[in-house]
Amino acid sequence: MHLKLDPRRLAGRVFPIVGWSRSYDLRTGIGDLIAGITVALTLIPQSIAYASLAGFEPQYGLYASFAGAFVYGFMGTIPQVNIGPTALLSLLTFTYTNGTNPDFAVLLCFIGGIVQFIAGISQLGFLVEIVSTPVVSGFTSAAAITIASSQIKGLLGLKFDAETFISTWRGVFHNISNTRMQDTLLGLSCCIVLMGMKALKEIHIKDEKGGKNSVIVKRTLWFVGVSRNAVVVVIASVLAFFLHQDRNNPFILTGNITPGLPKPQVPPFHSTIGNTTVSAGEMFSQLGTGLLVVPLVGVISNVAIAKAFSKGKALDATQEIVALGICNIIGSFFRSFPVNGSFTRSAVSDASGVRTPAAGFYTGMVVLLTLGLLTPYFYFIPRAALAAVIVCAVLHMVDLDILKKLWKTNRLDLIPLVGTFICCLLLGIEVGLGCGVAIDVLLLLYYQSRPTLDIRFVNDGNLPPHYAMHPIGGLHFASAERVRSKLISLKNYDVEPSAVEIVTVSPTSLVPNGTLAMEPRVWPRILIIYCDALTRVDFTFLQSIKMLVQEWSHSGHVLWCDAKPFIRDQLENVIQDPLFCDSDQLRNLILRIPPVPQTGVISDTYL
Repeated sequence: MHLKLDPRRLAGRVFPIVGWSRSYDLRTGIGDLIAGITVALTLIPQSIAYASLAGFEPQYGLYASFAGAFVYGFMGTIPQVNIGPTALLSLLTFTYTNGTNPDFAVLLCFIGGIVQFIAGISQLGFLVEIVSTPVVSGFTSAAAITIASSQIKGLLGLKFDAETFISTWRGVFHNISNTRMQDTLLGLSCCIVLMGMKALKEIHIKDEKGGKNSVIVKRTLWFVGVSRNAVVVVIASVLAFFLHQDRNNPFILTGNITPGLPKPQVPPFHSTIGNTTVSAGEMFSQLGTGLLVVPLVGVISNVAIAKAFSKGKALDATQEIVALGICNIIGSFFRSFPVNGSFTRSAVSDASGVRTPAAGFYTGMVVLLTLGLLTPYFYFIPRAALAAVIVCAVLHMVDLDILKKLWKTNRLDLIPLVGTFICCLLLGIEVGLGCGVAIDVLLLLYYQSRPTLDIRFVNDGNLPPHYAMHPIGGLHFASAERVRSKLISLKNYDVEPSAVEIVTVSPTSLVPNGTLAMEPRVWPRILIIYCDALTRVDFTFLQSIKMLVQEWSHSGHVLWCDAKPFIRDQLENVIQDPLFCDSDQLRNLILRIPPVPQTGVISDTYL
């Protein structure tokens, strides 16, 4: 057997640019150019701020901002998605690399990219589904509050070391007397201006005549709103520059930034901290669970953003995961820390009229020009302004709407949401995510141990009195003992059971020839299990069913109706001579079971 591979089709599958570039024209290019530059105005100040959040010098944020944009332009499928630094991954990077140096973050980016790439080509995207929406919501909300809290010291001009939500607020209370009034006023002013500028793009201007002036005003307000981060940082930097000419250090500044483009180099597998050389094994030990947590969180976030902007089209999740992995792998050769898609920047790109993933090329080029020409001017960026950018960027991540939705739909889902949220704040966001998944697993086991069985006592005159059970889906070990106990309890009832739905039309029974009996008869206890909707039975449940059949057979029979071939094989390997039949054979099979003549007073059910 020879497999024929079409190189062009394979290239189009791996690099979607091969497909959409054929119809790329000037109109599409202009739309992508506008979107790319607009996103860059949001990305550059954010990346500098996120580098600070990750614990690194500002230029590392720019290093992490261009490679992913270029790579996703070739391999991405969603035009709106912009790959670069994000608040969540920056915080996670800080969590696992705090007290080390940028080499650890670069290695984390490289290994995380390999993990994502392997997950993509191995079709492991389904693993993302093990993390439920409530857990993701609780995780992101707690991360947003943790990130915002970590910037309080920047807004107040405080200096202290803190890693977690609790330690940050403890440090704030202990150092509140050292608050710098100038930084506090600047930081709060930046927050107010940022929120006000964000509201500008939401203003609706009505023009009944539909003139061009209203269109120009709308677009101007919108552009000012989406470029608010860059505007605020520039204004704060200019203010700091002039004030520093008159006074000594009125603000805490970003300081010197290494100019120039990063030289391509292999990710470091050894490093130096102080006078100590750290081996690859020690670096991996330091990064620990981050080697899995960081790429997992990146994939979850990226797939969620891609779904949000796919606009009803089929999403190639595998391609998105592979593309993200390659973005991180190649980015690590340019000193990048872990990156993924940003919902904020993707929304800006969408509103800017983006047409194709080529918008990332223009964003990347603007970042490269910034690195090559503008880094000397970043010296005067106040830390308080960057803190304000981060705080205003992450506030929308706190999801309050989901609380109302879960309260109306399924209140039990509030348990993993609240549990994840609290654990993330108290124990750290990576431990909190694990706790949330664990809570979800426990709830899943709880649901599995209580399957919907639809057990009825049927006495409708068409068949002799019997119990009917309609299992749906799979029967697993978690529910084995509960199902067996419930069925055994039905067998031991002395009266018609009130614990199950009773469908009674006629109290009389049928004789084998189908005519109505003139005198009461007692039929053997009969349990009919309808298997048409049964898809899987595991070994533990089969053993439990075996004991059930043995106990029930002392005074009755268990019939298996409409069992699929593989279910039949499983039952035949465990149960001795099981009774199988199809729906059309059921009546004849039951009527061949002889009734027991009544002697004396009946103190038992018809079964």
